[in-house]
Amino acid sequence: MKKINLYIFGLSNKYIFINLIFLTLFVLFINILEISRIVSVDENTFKLFILLSILKTPLIISEIIPFVIIIAISFLFKNLISNNELISIRNVGLSIIDIFKPIAISIFIYGLIIFTIINPLTALSELKFEEITSKKSMNINSIKFIDNGMWIKNIQKNHSKNFFNISEINLDSMEANNIKILNIENQSKNLIISKNGKIDKNIFYLNEVKIFDIDNNLLVNKKNHELKLNFESNEIKNSLINYKYVPFYKYKEHIKTLKKFNLHNDEISLYYLSEIFKPFFLIIIGFVVMGYSGKFKRNENFFKVLFLSVLIGFFIFLFKEVVINFTKEIKLNFIISYLIIFILPLIIGIYQINKIEND
Repeated sequence: MKKINLYIFGLSNKYIFINLIFLTLFVLFINILEISRIVSVDENTFKLFILLSILKTPLIISEIIPFVIIIAISFLFKNLISNNELISIRNVGLSIIDIFKPIAISIFIYGLIIFTIINPLTALSELKFEEITSKKSMNINSIKFIDNGMWIKNIQKNHSKNFFNISEINLDSMEANNIKILNIENQSKNLIISKNGKIDKNIFYLNEVKIFDIDNNLLVNKKNHELKLNFESNEIKNSLINYKYVPFYKYKEHIKTLKKFNLHNDEISLYYLSEIFKPFFLIIIGFVVMGYSGKFKRNENFFKVLFLSVLIGFFIFLFKEVVINFTKEIKLNFIISYLIIFILPLIIGIYQINKIEND
């Protein structure tokens, strides 16, 4: 029995690895078209293309892994059935669940690698990718949360720069307290200190203002002051780091930060929960695919089975997206949403396995 389990485990690893390499290269090749649109003609160098392609690879692996599992398990059972190995294994007393155990371990290992290694790499590579490609834009807005404050670096078209440090801000009303702004324009430098203010569209309305001209060593006190921005208030939210590019070990910290600024919602928690339990969800996907591909007949057209398996995988993916949208629209609790996403495929898999066992 141990030799059979090791054989199936090794075969599972082989098919998952081969399909992972093939699908990654295939999607990466398609992704070159996107990269070619980002990189201008004068920068169209081989090294830059290679660098951007490498930076996109972790994200591609993370996104295609469910389909890798679907296709790999389909090929695995096609091989076992075509060589009469599945019948032989079952004849020695192993049930279809027993056969799936080493497959599940293999899937879990790959899922764990995706979560613990690829997930942080995706966060780092996507930030680097955006850093490189954002250099093409003259309107660069960079927003970071440090401790309890928010820092904004804003570069305008005339190359003037504004550096904002805001101790407290409500990102819904755009009202801020304890504001410090360093303005660098041409050869002049001004430090603006304000007790409170509000961003409305592309104007920062400041109250109780002190403007210190650093070059001329002059201080001006003003009751009100308006600072024109080259970004609008709603762009601040859009400029925040995409929650999908946060590494798993910062999930808790990131959620706390979002809650401070009223940006957290159940959709974000659902995504993080999905990432944490991805190794187990991949096992469920493999379980469902086994329920269908395990019924493959020796002389049956394999592409029919493969098409059916991919269709099932697409259905699970589509179902997941629908639940995510419902979570966002009707404010469904993220734990309930994930249980729905997790349990439905499990029920389908159990039903199909029972059909195989009873045949």
